[in-house]
Amino acid sequence: DWYGANSVQGGVYDVLGTAVDQDVVAAYLKPNPEDRNVSPWQMADYVNEQTYDYKAIARSGGDLDLLKRLVNAGYPVIIEKGYDLPDSGGWGHYLTVYGYDEDKQESYSQDSYLGPFDGTGRIDSYEDVETYWQHFNDSFVVVYRPEQELELTALLGEDMLDDFSMWRDIAARNDEWVKEYPDDMFAWFNLGTSLTRLGELTGEEQYYQAGAQAFDQARSFGLPPRMLWYQYRIYTAYQKVGRFRDVIDLANATLEAQGGQNVEETYWYKGHALLAFGDIEGAKNAYRQALV
Repeated sequence: DWYGANSVQGGVYDVLGTAVDQDVVAAYLKPNPEDRNVSPWQMADYVNEQTYDYKAIARSGGDLDLLKRLVNAGYPVIIEKGYDLPDSGGWGHYLTVYGYDEDKQESYSQDSYLGPFDGTGRIDSYEDVETYWQHFNDSFVVVYRPEQELELTALLGEDMLDDFSMWRDIAARNDEWVKEYPDDMFAWFNLGTSLTRLGELTGEEQYYQAGAQAFDQARSFGLPPRMLWYQYRIYTAYQKVGRFRDVIDLANATLEAQGGQNVEETYWYKGHALLAFGDIEGAKNAYRQALV
């Protein structure tokens, strides 16, 4: 029971039959080569704004069943996931998943860091995929040709395509998860993210309050040092409920590491908090740093 798209050499564009030089993509996505994060929506924006033959969609709340449906239909899927290195701990990472074996409970993907680089693909167990994909709220990107849009949207389903429905479903899923596994820091963080997203969509204070409480619970277990290099809704939740000091403290903690100093979003949110305290010059400086 092996299913998959064509074998790839270096990413989703090769799967689709078009080679794209990574330097060209990097000039748009990472003009600062030291930038520590490119988000899924930024990758989708690149495809939608800078290419003519392809479109892309970035979503969260995926699962193995959806992943297999997409791959089985010929759509390689870029998943955002956690990544543990023995000598330096957790990082954010991407895999392009293009095949799976149901009997062996394995997925096949291209890994730009670990390889292999001979086209044979990386092998990961379903369990590992689920574990590390959850670190990033099961987020993913699908690149497709315009004429495939109707087929792809049917595979994704209406709830996945509607922002409110998607984040409502993610919040419900994570709420159930933390009831069963109350010590799961990533589930609490994901719950905070989804509730904050609902607040942004509706403007309702209750979502921000509940999101901030979920983030507090996640922090009680100790966030991984690089968590806020990649995910930022905790800043939004705290800002919306008036916890500007927490925003500044979290931003300063991130900026203590050299890598964290190359996360422009950190300066952006810190600038908002400083402005709320009336520190105009501090806010201006933070915003300038975000633009570097």
